[in-house]
Amino acid sequence: MRYVLGAPGVGKTTALPLLRERLPGWVVLDWDWLMPAVERLSGRSVSQHQELWAPYTELVRSVVVSLGSVPVLLTTVCTPAELDHAAARWPEGQWLLLDCDDEERGRRLRDRGEATGGVAQALKDAAEYRSLGLARVDTSGRPVADVVEAIAQWATASTS
Repeated sequence: MRYVLGAPGVGKTTALPLLRERLPGWVVLDWDWLMPAVERLSGRSVSQHQELWAPYTELVRSVVVSLGSVPVLLTTVCTPAELDHAAARWPEGQWLLLDCDDEERGRRLRDRGEATGGVAQALKDAAEYRSLGLARVDTSGRPVADVVEAIAQWATASTS
């Protein structure tokens, strides 16, 4: 199991299609991929209703666990502490931080229409994630293909 942590605006969603191509035999998932269906089912926004966070987390965990021995790479905004392996029964795995400088993150988020409060929260999350001391890939000014290659090398090196 490989977890790729990254605050909004770092490029997780952009990298996913290329990661799927680069990692044949792997299941490459994004934390948010089930949100639209859950929101239609519940009639509420998962991100805006904190009471949905724990059940949503359990849903994603159930999907990951159901994959058994297939190698999985999950992009997420949840920290290792939030996915406590012992208490919440998440699979053990390696963690990577996907990061970029704050100026670039802010620009990316504003370009996609994020409000000022959302940008500020993403910058705060990024600072928290940096303090975790995880292995890191910096996406600042890098072509997506280079970022994908760095992630894929990390993921496959971790399996040996």
